[in-house]
Amino acid sequence: MTAREARRRDHAKSRPAGRRLAGPMGVAPRAAASPVPSPSRQQTGEEQAYRDVRRAIVEGRLAPGERIVAASVAAAAGTSRIPVMQALRRLESEGFVRITSHRDVVVRRLSADEFRERFLLLAALEALCIREARDRITPEILGRLRALQKEMAASRGARDVARATAADGEFHRLLWGASRLREVVQILNNIWDRDEYYRVIVHARRGGFARESIAEHELILRALEARDYEQAARALEHHRMHAMGRLAHTT
Repeated sequence: MTAREARRRDHAKSRPAGRRLAGPMGVAPRAAASPVPSPSRQQTGEEQAYRDVRRAIVEGRLAPGERIVAASVAAAAGTSRIPVMQALRRLESEGFVRITSHRDVVVRRLSADEFRERFLLLAALEALCIREARDRITPEILGRLRALQKEMAASRGARDVARATAADGEFHRLLWGASRLREVVQILNNIWDRDEYYRVIVHARRGGFARESIAEHELILRALEARDYEQAARALEHHRMHAMGRLAHTT
């Protein structure tokens, strides 16, 4: 071995293990990136802001036309303004808020045409759910629907609009879920949540949960109990159209 070769061998042995180069060109290969990124503080802040604002709109604490101050939401969520604006843009894409050209954010107010379109969509999709669920409306589901119907009637007697409205939502969601149409149910949930404020206002201004609504639910339920699913679907469509009329004459 020549002196030059010996120096090369000694230099390689003295190199720290953590710095050894691998690969044919003497370049260390890059570590593979994880396919699932770890959650960042920004992502967490965005999700928290999204949930907080959405819940406030659904529960009526933020009314249609009301301005949302991003800085206030950020302070409440313990995050910066950037993830809050990302959350608000997400809510805008779902129809909950409107962002102006000056970046003002307001809770979206629906026009008469938008209301009509939503009720037509609800009627069509809910009727579809009943027709799809016809072999899955079990005695247990019918029993739960009957209990919710009694809950609505009792809540109306107690003039408890919030309780009656909650039972109403559970009644309808139970029918949607029986269909097992996941994408349809997702659309229905989104529409229902955006209109929750208006439903509460309508019932409150009428002096309590609408008596007509309970009667319409009864027609749907009796048709289901008789296993007449086409009649149940038609009764639900009529219920939606009558609800649209009540809304138009109240708001």
